[in-house]
Amino acid sequence: MDDKELIKTYAEKYEDIRMLYARHQELEKELSELSRRPYLTPEEEIREKQIKLEKLHLKERIFELIKKYQKEGN
Repeated sequence: MDDKELIKTYAEKYEDIRMLYARHQELEKELSELSRRPYLTPEEEIREKQIKLEKLHLKERIFELIKKYQKEGN
């Protein structure tokens, strides 16, 4: 099971993971829209970095929760 499948499996069971994953997906969409532009303004470049950082933090938090739930399940 890859990371995305693992996250989706836990998101189905746990509301907190579902909400974090939904936010991650929103940011992914915004990042995708930015990447389609031929060039970015300085403000857009800053936003792109903010998005990447927030996505990373969300993913780390999601995996912290998954580990917690895995331990509780054992």
